[in-house]
Amino acid sequence: MFSKITYDNVVKGLITISLLFMAFGAKAADFSGNVGINSDNYFRGINMSDGLGYSAMAKVDAGNLWGGVKVMSMEESSDLMTIAGLGYSKDIAGVGINVAYIDYGFEGMSLEGWEEVGVGADFGLFRVQYYKGLDDAGDTYGISTGILKVFDVAYGDSDLSGSWFEVSRSFDLAGGKINVGYIDHENNEDDFIDRVSDVDNFYVGYSYNF
Repeated sequence: MFSKITYDNVVKGLITISLLFMAFGAKAADFSGNVGINSDNYFRGINMSDGLGYSAMAKVDAGNLWGGVKVMSMEESSDLMTIAGLGYSKDIAGVGINVAYIDYGFEGMSLEGWEEVGVGADFGLFRVQYYKGLDDAGDTYGISTGILKVFDVAYGDSDLSGSWFEVSRSFDLAGGKINVGYIDHENNEDDFIDRVSDVDNFYVGYSYNF
């Protein structure tokens, strides 16, 4: 299964992204990524793996352009959620602006994916994000901050899956990061996954950067 993640999703995605950058005339590209294991895999407050999960991510940065792919395990070990995105980032008057197109999909299960166009603004202490769902997929917004110093706080709400509140903290360790946190999720009346339920849970994970 890990070889499937590496070749089918990450490598092919990065090749496609790199070719796009070449087409736009980007001369230099920086590659980065990580692999991780978590007590639970979360996406927008939802416990996707319902227990031990893994993830892998790779990204290409070329000037203001970026592209990336990520896969994360679902409840069944053979099921995957895939995320691929292309974007443009730029600092304007001290504010970091990022716009992106993102495609979400699932492998090994019958769920349909969706697409979004997102915009984010980083004000230093605060980050605000808004994602417009395409083809009636629903919208999502979120805000996060590290102003409390001791830990980070985030809040978000999605038309697809409900709202969530998260408190988290990361620690550097052996070339990667240990992530610990607490999630409080409240579902909507109509969830895009039938099994989504309210969650109040602590999690811990480790990701190795490369």
